[in-house]
Amino acid sequence: MSDRGSRLLALLVVIIAVGAALASGWLVTAAIDLPTGREDYNLVHWEVRHLPNKWLYRLGTLLRGGPDEEEKTRRLQRFLALNAEIASLEREAAQISWDESPILEELAARRRERDGLENVVEAILEERVARVAEDVGLESSFPLFPGARWLFPPVDFEFAAPPRVLAISPRDRIYLESTRLLRSDLTLEEIEAVEGRREAEGVSALVAGIGGVGTYPSAVPPSADYADLLETVAHEWLHHYLFFHPLGWRYFQDPALATINETVADMAGRELGALAAKRYPLSTGLPEGQAEAPPPDTGIDFNRVMRELRLEVDRLLAEGEVAEAESLMEERRRFLADHGYVIRRINQAYFAFHGLYADTPASSSPIGPNLEELRRRSGSLGDFIRTAARITSEADLDRLLASGG
Repeated sequence: MSDRGSRLLALLVVIIAVGAALASGWLVTAAIDLPTGREDYNLVHWEVRHLPNKWLYRLGTLLRGGPDEEEKTRRLQRFLALNAEIASLEREAAQISWDESPILEELAARRRERDGLENVVEAILEERVARVAEDVGLESSFPLFPGARWLFPPVDFEFAAPPRVLAISPRDRIYLESTRLLRSDLTLEEIEAVEGRREAEGVSALVAGIGGVGTYPSAVPPSADYADLLETVAHEWLHHYLFFHPLGWRYFQDPALATINETVADMAGRELGALAAKRYPLSTGLPEGQAEAPPPDTGIDFNRVMRELRLEVDRLLAEGEVAEAESLMEERRRFLADHGYVIRRINQAYFAFHGLYADTPASSSPIGPNLEELRRRSGSLGDFIRTAARITSEADLDRLLASGG
């Protein structure tokens, strides 16, 4: 095929992908409540502003060509280094009380340089996650061309601060009654006001930060950690993938299915991210042995403390001892803070929201161990994801395991 023919074919593929992206973006948006208050995250604004970006960039690279692999590596390394510098400068700036500090000028310059690299770095990470997703067999048949295979929906994310989540639980049990996306730039005073208004209604409320959000494109915060970025991009893309399968369709129908969905994305996202980091290794530029600082020795096992707390709170609430459970959670929160683990609030809503991830100590659900067993029985990561994508209830998961599936 001629070079001109190849470009025309690539352009056709991009146009089809744009249509698919538009469809998946609006489907994801339609599944989530639209904003109703000034604190709410505006999903429509996000979609309108960011959905075209990937495809405009792709069209541009088709016309003018993109960077070679060496240049991709150089830009990615610079982007990660800038994230580390920006984080350091932001910590310094937080201690400054005047507006004309050179630190603020330097911080602004670093952010401008990072903004100039965002599109190419997004494309690099999207491509790497897509390649390993294809490697494990997650492609679909191409419309009208059953012999052709492609990854649907395309991997698509934007570097941005994800929204916050308002989680609501009853006080007398741990149950995720509702969630709402809130603006990422809310102040602590505004956060506490939102929580206070809901708790005046007799419920437990928590405004929580999240590591990413599965809008389309997803929002992923910039980070200096290459492996963590790959894992987060993979996690959010898996939500997009599952959205077009039975498990994803039912996300909002049943809290157990939401837990299965989040836990599958957590487990498989870690594996896909690790596969991408192994296939596309990247030097951090730090001296050997200093790429990651070891965690501080606090003298306690955080996971054990949180798991024991969750089980004890479940017991107290089952016995109707609501005040005692709330007192215990606050006591443990202070204990953890004294040992270096600062958590703003631990309450019923905290466990209800973080318990969505059944492979964490905040959960007392058997779903986590059951999905881990399903993964062990699966022939490959792709088999696990495809099997999990077809789950329609917690009982369905139990039947899979009971039947030796």
